[in-house]
Amino acid sequence: MSKRADNLDGSCREILTGKHAGKWRVQFTQVSETGRKTRISRIFSTKTEAKDFLRDLRRGKRIEDARSSREVTLAEWFEWLAANDWPETLASVTVAQRRSRFKKYVAEHLGDYPLSKIDPLRVRAFYRHLRDQGSSESLVLLVKSDLVRAFNQATTPYQRVPMTLANPFRLPLPQPKPRQAVALTPEEVKRALSARALRQDQAALLAVFLLVGLRLGEVMALTRGQLRFDDDLIVVDRAVRVEFGGKQSVGLPKGGKTRCAVMCRTLKSILAPFASAMGPEQLLWPAATENKPRMKKLVYATWRTIVKAAKLPADMSPHDCRLTHINIIEKLMPRVSVTTLKEHVGHAASGVTEANYTRPLDSAQAILRDELERVLGVKAP
Repeated sequence: MSKRADNLDGSCREILTGKHAGKWRVQFTQVSETGRKTRISRIFSTKTEAKDFLRDLRRGKRIEDARSSREVTLAEWFEWLAANDWPETLASVTVAQRRSRFKKYVAEHLGDYPLSKIDPLRVRAFYRHLRDQGSSESLVLLVKSDLVRAFNQATTPYQRVPMTLANPFRLPLPQPKPRQAVALTPEEVKRALSARALRQDQAALLAVFLLVGLRLGEVMALTRGQLRFDDDLIVVDRAVRVEFGGKQSVGLPKGGKTRCAVMCRTLKSILAPFASAMGPEQLLWPAATENKPRMKKLVYATWRTIVKAAKLPADMSPHDCRLTHINIIEKLMPRVSVTTLKEHVGHAASGVTEANYTRPLDSAQAILRDELERVLGVKAP
């Protein structure tokens, strides 16, 4: 009987002993879309009812009813979202990262539990286990975020669990110490760009980061043809996209939007001699052997040499250059409108700039102090 049930043929046998003697038992092994096997066993009063049920199972007519009669597990639900829901709104690399984290950290401990059977005590023990295994606070928070979202979607809009059921994954966790971003002053920017230890290609790369505020992927894909020296503009219409596993491809910039960034005279004086002999399709900073973007890890290796040569703060990142650029414009250039700044750096909304790309600057605060004294009619000493 077990072989017939397990080979997807199923079985229908009369029960000969016990309290169900004289009735008929149907056994069938159902395989879900994710490959998970579930054994179905039903008892019927007559052979006809039992045969009809088994026949429908074999034809697949009642598989959905049989499936809905058993509550979905966390692993099944997570995989369903990754295959059917998240690809509609999330990048493929994001979905792949969530799948990988779930498989590596969650599946073994919570994957087989039905959604409604996962309680906060079990989740608390799971979070503690991750930390005990050496996982960083940032990683634990990422795993928590994945699980909170998945359970929320099980509540609404898909209603796989009652809305009255609280999300067991929404537990408070220690927050990692935030990294202190580096925001340079205009004087520090000038000193860095004039560092004699920088080679021409290094100075050009640093200048693009600091004086245009391009994202890392946009810089990696930058070609000579995007530099419009006659118009003092840089056409930002391509960027390197890093897929899950490190594979790189070239596509549109973040958000799928192209833009024109302003090229100031200082940047033009650095880029013009560097790019003068290049063809339109040639990358400004290609891979060593062919005209393809460098791998991301090699760009970071180059960046570390620039940091040392320009005597920048040791923990400064390429993204800190973007922060520095936006911060200087926002704090020290009142004539630049919010709309112009937003178009220049490629932000979808001005609130992004204010929330994430502004830091105090002594020179900006000095301007504020002088303006207060001017309005109050107090003469400067």
